[in-house]
Amino acid sequence: MLSLLVAASSYAPVASPRGAAAPPARARPAAMVAADVVARKAKLVEEVKATLSDTSLMFCVRSEGLTVNKINEMRQKMPEGTVVRCVKNTLVKRAIEGDARFPLSEELLQYSNYWFFVPEANLRETVELWTKFVDTSKQTNNAIVGGMFEGSVLDAEGVEAVTKLPTKQELMGQTAALLKALPTKLARSLKAADATRLARAVKEAQGQKLARAVDAMKEKL
Repeated sequence: MLSLLVAASSYAPVASPRGAAAPPARARPAAMVAADVVARKAKLVEEVKATLSDTSLMFCVRSEGLTVNKINEMRQKMPEGTVVRCVKNTLVKRAIEGDARFPLSEELLQYSNYWFFVPEANLRETVELWTKFVDTSKQTNNAIVGGMFEGSVLDAEGVEAVTKLPTKQELMGQTAALLKALPTKLARSLKAADATRLARAVKEAQGQKLARAVDAMKEKL
């Protein structure tokens, strides 16, 4: 009987001491971790590409010195549609690859940057908001570095100049106004031309009558 009890006790589970730490979780294989990182990067690249579909201008500012709270505050002030995002340079390169609107610039793709993805309708307001923030906060190190627009790489002055261009909506409005005014101007021109032709004809007729009268007098003489 005693031998049976000893044998049974050898198979009984040994309870862990109270308060003892649980055994550490098994680490994930390095290959699985690497695959997750690659997947996350690929997803981010696709998200940036989707943002680019509505982007007319993209420009960057250096992220150093900008707190998370401050950049979030500025995000809230930006017009709807403008996206502000900190993206690694390697991922930006992958996102713009093959997009002729945004040529690669090694000068811009340096250091850590916040990138602004701006639709055409928001160009002026977005740039003015950020420039005002830099001026009032005296954070000149976070001024606009440069950007990419319609196949060109721009410096800070170039980004500012782009905001002065009329938008498509403004051009359409100007064109519509010109077309609306065209019939009136055309009518005035035609009316003026008719008046000129009429005056010339009357003058010629008067000259012809005078010439015939002179000839008649000569015959009588």
